[in-house]
Amino acid sequence: MGLDQRPSCLRNFPHELLYVSTLSCAQLLTQAALGNVLVPLHIVGPDIGITNTAELPWTLAAYSLTVGVFIMVTGRLGDIFGHKLLVIIGYVMFSIFSLLTAMAAYVNNGIYFHIMRAFQGIGPTMLLPNAVALLARAYPVGLRKSIVFSIFGATAPAGFILGAAFGSLFAQLVWWPWAHWVLAIFCYILAISTYIVVPSELSKPVHPTGKTDIVGAIVGILGLILFIYCWNEGPVVGWDKPYVYGVLIASLVIIGIFIFIERKTDEPIMPLSIWSVAGFPGVLACMALGWSSFGIFIYYIVQFLENIHHASPLLTTAMLSPLVIFGLVATIIVSQLYGRVPAHYLLMASMIFFCVGNILIATAPPDQTYWAQVCVATVLTPFGMDISFPAASLVISNRMPIHQQGVAASMLNTAINWSISLGLGIAGTIESEMLKRGKTPLEGYRYALYAGIALSGLGVLIALLFCRVPKTTVSENTSDVTPDTAINTERTGDDS
Repeated sequence: MGLDQRPSCLRNFPHELLYVSTLSCAQLLTQAALGNVLVPLHIVGPDIGITNTAELPWTLAAYSLTVGVFIMVTGRLGDIFGHKLLVIIGYVMFSIFSLLTAMAAYVNNGIYFHIMRAFQGIGPTMLLPNAVALLARAYPVGLRKSIVFSIFGATAPAGFILGAAFGSLFAQLVWWPWAHWVLAIFCYILAISTYIVVPSELSKPVHPTGKTDIVGAIVGILGLILFIYCWNEGPVVGWDKPYVYGVLIASLVIIGIFIFIERKTDEPIMPLSIWSVAGFPGVLACMALGWSSFGIFIYYIVQFLENIHHASPLLTTAMLSPLVIFGLVATIIVSQLYGRVPAHYLLMASMIFFCVGNILIATAPPDQTYWAQVCVATVLTPFGMDISFPAASLVISNRMPIHQQGVAASMLNTAINWSISLGLGIAGTIESEMLKRGKTPLEGYRYALYAGIALSGLGVLIALLFCRVPKTTVSENTSDVTPDTAINTERTGDDS
């Protein structure tokens, strides 16, 4: 299968390169903002007044939480007001709150840092679904689109390592706030680039007459935030506190109310009809399970290297660098598989790679050389990221009506980032309980990683049983499936 033509809205190769690069930086910087705190966390934490190690996961969970839950709204806003506008605002917001996050060095208060990290996640909530939607709108179904989405997915491990490198470099040799100041400057430049490189024909909203479901948005976001709050607060104060499990019960009730509201709303932020699209529920569940296990993997591999192997943040970054190299290898390999391998097999393979990564770290002896298991884990795990995200994105962009592209992309990114926060909460709870029972820190890490193994293992089953996606696609120019497509769906649905 040859490479299809460049979209007419992109004038030449330099324009296409700038377009894809500017939008792919949405994913790159989202992950960079995780790496620039996680790896130098044991330097940053004490400097901002965090003395309880059980509170450290909050620095990541607060960021992933807002990235996950607010995306439900920003995808819908992009459909109504224009994806280009939301990307520009997203980069500006990311820049502002990166500056404010760095100010925690002067405030010297852990709560302030957690709050600013949560607000810092507002930028990516605007960037991710709308960047995906712009890529999906520019590229018709074909090999070129597959390659572009693979590049977008490959920026995840590269972004994390880039953030970790700058975060560690500044934390060890200069001052950790500089990592956030540099991020802020870069985001500001990208906001200007977005205004210049995104073609005018893609600036128009795809659903300008739509309405924002304000009530549904407030209720849904509140329910998801409270649910994650419990899982990340429990390890810090203990699950025996009544307010912790009380809030958990309340969050489940609120989520139920949210679903009821969405059933009664004319234009909901989460149209229940998207759950009837073939394979979509399974894909979403699969991504949530896989990326929750990845959140556990990436947090505890850093703890293992820095607290058990006593590696510095910069050395830890170097040890994790194969994530980038083999992320690129995975991207090249995976880009050749789309259209040849059924989607559910690709997703199942990604879950297996996530699972193997957790297994290797959970079973690594403390005195074992880095090259035996830790290095292998950093080689294999990128395949989980770089298979899962492009595959799921392509399923969504190819199967969803064009006026629901932003909403569907929002749901995908909600599943990824919200589940990372949830995974950290579950693992933190397990680690905390093991430490209370007299287990060593290493044993606590291992039991937490066992949770990651269980989550990704369940993802393997979900991918195999519930992610059989028909090979047909939605017309790029209409919001309905064509008659020929409907006929082909009936014929090929069971083959994929």
